[in-house]
Amino acid sequence: MTRGTDEIYLAPKFHYVKLSNGVQMPKLGLGMSHKGGYSHSAVVYALRECGYRLIDTAVRYSNEHQIGLAIKESKVPRKEVFITTKLWPAQYGYESTLIDFQASCQRLAVNYIDLYLMHWPECPSSCTDRRQLLADTWRAMELLYHKGLCRAIGVSNFWIADLQRFLLDCTVVPHVNQVECHPYHNPRELIAYCRQRGIQFEVCERVGDSEGVG
Repeated sequence: MTRGTDEIYLAPKFHYVKLSNGVQMPKLGLGMSHKGGYSHSAVVYALRECGYRLIDTAVRYSNEHQIGLAIKESKVPRKEVFITTKLWPAQYGYESTLIDFQASCQRLAVNYIDLYLMHWPECPSSCTDRRQLLADTWRAMELLYHKGLCRAIGVSNFWIADLQRFLLDCTVVPHVNQVECHPYHNPRELIAYCRQRGIQFEVCERVGDSEGVG
């Protein structure tokens, strides 16, 4: 069946997972990366023709602007697309987090982010107090969350030791921890730790990447 250019293909809905705060996040999403080229047509196709409703990007990937354009071009309503983006460690800190969040929103052409993550537990080499910098960054993200500018907040690439230290300074427990996971790398203890604390463990893996499975 042929479709007009203004018609949206209504694909079967993906399953959702409910985060600790009640927000529903699609179980399957399309992730970006700083490795390899960005395919604009592929993102539009995934949204428009395949029914994908979760798009994962990051400041580090330098494609937030293109993602915003792809969502607009797909004609899928903003409220139906779950957008995840990540704050890079170079922007960690209370004020810089608030500034960089607004910059991400402008590049994505949105006024809120569905899931905002700290990309790594590591800090720039110039940092003299790692714990304080992470705590200040999270405090800014908690503010964004309480203001309704983020529907959920979380971390990425945090291991058990990282989370144990980090949770000491949190008012809001991270809703998500996004970590690489595949048959050759299955961090079961971390998954169990997150489950016990109400942190949704989110799998990320580059499909077809020989580095991930070699």
